[in-house]
Amino acid sequence: MKKQTRNTILTLFLSAFTLIGFISLIGCDKSPSEDVELWPLLKDCDLHSQTCESTQGDAKVSLKISPHPIPIAKPLGIELALENLDAEKVELDISGVNMYMGYNRVTLLPINDGHFVGTSMLAFCTNQMMEWQITLIVHLTNGKQLQVPYTLETVNR
Repeated sequence: MKKQTRNTILTLFLSAFTLIGFISLIGCDKSPSEDVELWPLLKDCDLHSQTCESTQGDAKVSLKISPHPIPIAKPLGIELALENLDAEKVELDISGVNMYMGYNRVTLLPINDGHFVGTSMLAFCTNQMMEWQITLIVHLTNGKQLQVPYTLETVNR
């Protein structure tokens, strides 16, 4: 009886493991959603010294991060203004370009029509120079999503 119970348990374990693997593979085959619009990367604006604006048609996204210059491992104030975009939710994602720095995404809070605020922080890195991509993820009320990327470089002193 023990051998039969052991075989049953082994069979159940292998079946569950196979099912989990199959479900994982299905997730890998997802293509990007047609409901996501990626705006061009804004490279010619210095977030260390100014508000950076990205536009597509009549829609405009203005991002300000303070204080100036942007420090490492200190609280950052995030201010966002949207024009001609009806946002339901806005997130700010910070990712390392030349080194993985972990998950760093915050939801910005609406303060009035088209204006959002929040706080975040750049993680400390041992690299002398760090490249970051800051992406605004704007969830529109029509179910679509905009991703608006910006670049930022920091120097560790």
